[in-house]
This record gives sequence, structure tokens and C-alpha cells, in this order.
Amino acid sequence: MKVGIVGTGNMGSKYIKKFEILGYDTVLIDKDVSKLDRYPEHKKKYTDIDEALKKEDIHTLFIATDPQSHIPLAKKALERKINVMVEKPPAINPQELEEAIKFAEKNGVILGVSEIELRSNSVRNLKIEKDIYEVEAYRLNLGKGYINPFYDLAWHDLYIFSYLFGDVKIKKVEDKGNIFDIYGETSRNEFFLKVAWSHDFLRREWILKTSDGNILLNFVEDKIVYPSGKEKPKDNIDKLELMIKQFIETPSFESSYRALNILKEFKKFS
Repeated sequence: MKVGIVGTGNMGSKYIKKFEILGYDTVLIDKDVSKLDRYPEHKKKYTDIDEALKKEDIHTLFIATDPQSHIPLAKKALERKINVMVEKPPAINPQELEEAIKFAEKNGVILGVSEIELRSNSVRNLKIEKDIYEVEAYRLNLGKGYINPFYDLAWHDLYIFSYLFGDVKIKKVEDKGNIFDIYGETSRNEFFLKVAWSHDFLRREWILKTSDGNILLNFVEDKIVYPSGKEKPKDNIDKLELMIKQFIETPSFESSYRALNILKEFKKFS
């Protein structure tokens, strides 16, 4: 199985490590030669995506570059009948993603969007026995990303909301600089989400409110704590490996449709 990765920086390097563990033959693509030089000479390396797609029989392409380049790069592979997964956010404009989905469908291939947190223990093994009427969520990071935390950090929580509870509707966004407070609702409940870069402490957790008490999802330790005190600790399944393997073996547009809805909601506040 031959897979390609465009962008070998922070996230791209994580994909490369997982490709090696999974035993995939990997093609590395990056405009920055110095980044490619960090990898052994026996690796297939290209600075030009067109050359790589022409010379290599790539089964699936993963893209981990700047969000504005995701769709233009993806289309190059989609037109060659190659399934593609792009990192989040997949685009800045929902129209661009919608056109790319139609382009993939026309070419008989799949366009997916990274949803790594859906493969976390906290989501995969969550058992909901009572209706959740409200979710209080926090994603407070110590580091800083390339774009503001509303477009970057909130993305993870919004696709999980959508996956668990139905389409997301954002009602209000309060921009406090490196901190954003987001208020919204899904098909089944209301939510409050706080996201931040350069925060004083790390916090990634959800409080799911039910009539029987609160369920806590601790995304840092990747564990679930139920109202009774019973815990579901982190298992030994690597979420990135699982996402890669699932997309290669059973590709689907499901993540792209969720992403399109989220982008449309973002558009309201841009």
C-alpha cells in the first residue's frame, strides 16, 4: 500500500511515523527541501506534488499544510482518482469545500477531513444512557497555533458535537483575543465551549449534564468518568493510527459533510 503525505511539518511528521508503524510505503511531498532532508535517503521525496502524483502509484493522499492550500492540493489528487484526506480546517470558505466534494463525487473518489478526536477513547467508548441536556466544554492549550483558536481549536469539539448529537448551530461567539467563548446548540442539546491559545494551564474536557448527574470526558488523560464515579480509562488504541487505517480501508464523505456544516456556521461570524 502506497500513501502520500503533503506537508512534513508538525502534523505531517506525525502521519509519517504512523505510516511506518502501519507498514505503508510512503511518498513525502513538501516544497521545503530542508524538511525533506530530515528523512532518510531511501524515502521517496518530492518538492512538486504534480511530479509525485505522476510518478508514484499513490493509493491515498493525506494533506497537512496551510488550510488555504488544502483544497487546491486535494483537487490535484482527486482528478487522478486518488482518495484524499485533508487536515482541519479543510478550507476557510464553505463554498470551496462544497465544490471539492462535488468534484470528488464526479471523479468517483472520496474526500475526507481529519477527525482524530472521534477515535479517542473518550468518544469511542462513551455510553450515554440518559439524555444530555447541556454540554460545557473546554479546550485550553498552552501553545499557540497558526490561526485563531475559534477556527482551529474549536473545530475538534464542533465535529464531536455534530457526531454525537446532530448538526451544530453557533448562536454567539465572544472574541477575547486568544480566548473565545462559543455558545450554540445541536439537534439534541445546548453547549458552551471555551477555547484558548497560550493559556496558563492545560484543560481539555467536557461536562455532559444529565438528570442523573454529570459525565466527564477528560481529553488530556483520554478517560471517561460517569456520575456514579465509575471510570473508563484510556485504552491502548492510537487514535491517529485508527483514523488513518479506517480512511484507507473504508473511505467516506461523512467527515466532509460535517466539516461543510461547521464552515457554514463559521461563515456567519467571519
